[in-house]
Amino acid sequence: MRARERLKGLVILMFKKPKEGAFLSLLALVAALSFSIALFEIFFVIFLSFVLLSFTKEKSFGIYRNLFFLCAALYVLANLVSFFQTDYWYTSLRGMIKVLKNVLLCMGAYAVVDSTEKLKRVFQCFLFTAVVIGIDACFQGWLGRDLILGRGMTPFHGETQRLTGPFRHANDFSAYLSLLFILFAGIADNGFRIFSKKKYVLFMAGFVVTFICLLGTYSRGAWFAVAVSFFAMVFYKRSRWLVLLAVLAVGGAALFSPPLLKERFLSSFDRQSSTVIERKELWGESLRMIRERPYFGWGINTYARHEPRYKSPDVKSDNQYAHNGYLQMAAEIGWIGLGSFVFVIGGFLAQTLRAFWDSRGEGALRAIGTAFTFAVFSFLLHSLTDTNLHSILLVNTLWLVMGLALAAGRLYEGTVSA
Repeated sequence: MRARERLKGLVILMFKKPKEGAFLSLLALVAALSFSIALFEIFFVIFLSFVLLSFTKEKSFGIYRNLFFLCAALYVLANLVSFFQTDYWYTSLRGMIKVLKNVLLCMGAYAVVDSTEKLKRVFQCFLFTAVVIGIDACFQGWLGRDLILGRGMTPFHGETQRLTGPFRHANDFSAYLSLLFILFAGIADNGFRIFSKKKYVLFMAGFVVTFICLLGTYSRGAWFAVAVSFFAMVFYKRSRWLVLLAVLAVGGAALFSPPLLKERFLSSFDRQSSTVIERKELWGESLRMIRERPYFGWGINTYARHEPRYKSPDVKSDNQYAHNGYLQMAAEIGWIGLGSFVFVIGGFLAQTLRAFWDSRGEGALRAIGTAFTFAVFSFLLHSLTDTNLHSILLVNTLWLVMGLALAAGRLYEGTVSA
């Protein structure tokens, strides 16, 4: 009875203060993004409803008057143009709805996270979720199936298999980890000043687990993205502790990695490896599609419909995505559409990196905001070799993290000018 009364009181409070309701549903949404499309859809509807309700009361649309959201509007417009010239209306309609959801999620997160405390809580939610997912993946490596959804691993070489955690494929899991790894790394040097000692120790343990899981995915694209993004963040933050951490991580991986892991890494430089040959063929298909309709593409969300017709007659391969999110985007919405997305990313990086470069503001905001920014950068690098930008859970994670990084930048600039 008490639990029911408390729940009723919470619901009433959420409707009286819809922004608080939106924030609570945002925390649930962060957790859902790691394993369930259905739960994500449910919490997204709840989140968006509370966001819209809060806008009817506060009418705070002025916060969107900046470069990033102008670029986001152009990106939506480019997708809309592509939609109107598609050959598959229903398929493209679903794609258009996905794009709108991406942008609305970003806008909602940007509006709802309006204090340092809220930003810290949502950041912790990401890290706590990552710890759980990492432990789940470790059990998967031991038992053969993960504990959350009972998924098996992705076959790799002989008896060796690739970790997937609760994701469908190891590549999807590696994309998620490429983002989360940078979040952990972003607070490795000063997280003890932001969180309690117990939380900091837990997060650093989660950092180690995430690193192990990242290796266990055998995803070279994710390794490359994480390495480049990590060193870029080290340079940006000018942190000696992160340099030491990088040396230890690289040295440990080189000395203690099993032979198959080292072989997988070295095969990245072998132009005759099966993966390199497959990627070249898949990218060739995308380029052939782009040449035929270069400006506005074949229609949003229709890549799988057209791809079989553009296979090389000399190569036998399965029907699949391009394994390069940018080429696939260009094939669907044209070079103009891809250009609008590049403007979105450019606007995002310009706005956040400029904000956090000044070190005079609040340390917690700078650390968390920088971590979110370089996590986005890592995810985007990984998208050069995989399908991240066309996975529902992964692409929504991207847009959510962009909204959070922008919110952190807005809050941080307020502390600098105060």
